[in-house]
Amino acid sequence: MAIARLYSNRKDIPDWLEIGVPTYTGGEGSIFFSRDGQYAIKIYHRQRAVLTKRQLLEKITLLGANLTADEAQFLCWPLALVADVDGNECVGCVTRRIPTPPYVVLMNIMLTPKQAAEQFRAGKSWANYLQIARGIARSIAVLNSKGCAHADLHFRNFLVNPSKSDVVLIDLDGLVVPGFLPPQVAGMYGFMAPEVVIGKSTPNERSDRHSLAALILYTLLFRNVMRPQVTYDSDNEDNDARISWGKEAIFSEHPQDRRNRPRMLGVPLFQQGALSYHILTPALQRITERAFIDGLYSPDRRPSAREWINALSYALDELWRCSYCRLHFPYPHWIKPVQRRACPLCGQRIAAPFPSVLLLYEPRSKGNYIFIKRYLVMSSGWRLFADVLDSQRPPMSRRDEPSIGHVEWDDKRKTNRLVNDEAVVWRARLGEDGSDITVSKDASVPLHPRTTIHFGEGRRLLVIHE
Repeated sequence: MAIARLYSNRKDIPDWLEIGVPTYTGGEGSIFFSRDGQYAIKIYHRQRAVLTKRQLLEKITLLGANLTADEAQFLCWPLALVADVDGNECVGCVTRRIPTPPYVVLMNIMLTPKQAAEQFRAGKSWANYLQIARGIARSIAVLNSKGCAHADLHFRNFLVNPSKSDVVLIDLDGLVVPGFLPPQVAGMYGFMAPEVVIGKSTPNERSDRHSLAALILYTLLFRNVMRPQVTYDSDNEDNDARISWGKEAIFSEHPQDRRNRPRMLGVPLFQQGALSYHILTPALQRITERAFIDGLYSPDRRPSAREWINALSYALDELWRCSYCRLHFPYPHWIKPVQRRACPLCGQRIAAPFPSVLLLYEPRSKGNYIFIKRYLVMSSGWRLFADVLDSQRPPMSRRDEPSIGHVEWDDKRKTNRLVNDEAVVWRARLGEDGSDITVSKDASVPLHPRTTIHFGEGRRLLVIHE
């Protein structure tokens, strides 16, 4: 065992750690684990361990000193720096050790549809990938809130727990802060923004937005939606990559340019198909188009991490479970007629009874509401939580709180009914005849099209769409 002496350590971090042999050695350095198993230590190779690197690490460590517990769960931030090992001066940093298992590298569960199928056979669902994608966005939102960009976002820099959908971003030793921390790396082909690939810009928060979008879509569709299908330089592989991911980069589902279109696009995943972004919810489709069509060569038009969080969170309330493959997917309520709706994973047609689709409206002034382009997909057993109706609360902020309503299937009338589980009396205007009713605790309202449900002053209201 060797002794690593630390400095710039937080008060809860010891002044020295015992380390053994390296568990991994890469281009930048070697990774060690502390004897107690709590920490990971990265020691940089001597030829890379210049004074500038030490100074940059000191600044990065300082930036993470005031992370809250909620923020720290998404980021494996340096907790201390290494002064020397057994008296030999070196450059290194210390982070908490992420246990593997249960954590795995993100790439290992989503690189190919085959890897996703293995997760499905192990009991995971597409809903797990949706939550993982949201965790990815949340980690970047925390970084952005500190004024930082990562500069090297890709599927090897995230560790995920597939069972709990927890996400941790690693390799935070190369952060970028304008005027404070310069870029140290450019990134990885496949996730680098075109302006970085062609040398027009260095990595920054706007280029991170492109990398984030590419990661999220890869996680949801199990393919890189920017992958080139055309060879531009058959004699020089690196130059071909620079052209493909740089000046000739194009979204694989661009409506006017089909050169990168996958051959089996739109065919169900389990039939060796390629998932289209059109399987995603309307909000996710819109934000995808902003990222890869409007914002591909216009960085300022790219959606932020916070916008991705909202769209991904709202999508959790639009999921439907296939009766055949038993996996969740976004219910395609935008496809008409309903007979055309099918599971994008196995291809099974969705059969009656169909779920109810509700529109969410937000109060703007007394008596006036505006549609916020958010949908709820309800079927028997679905539960309504208070955060859905509260415009002041972050999406999906519920913490083991009771539901305020649930859905039951009325077999006699062949309709879904929303049952009131709270003491607050609701008011509803029925779509069938326009009559007004009150819905007290344990009473219910039929979810017929055009029915409007008021839940009380200051809360959002629901309008049944279908």
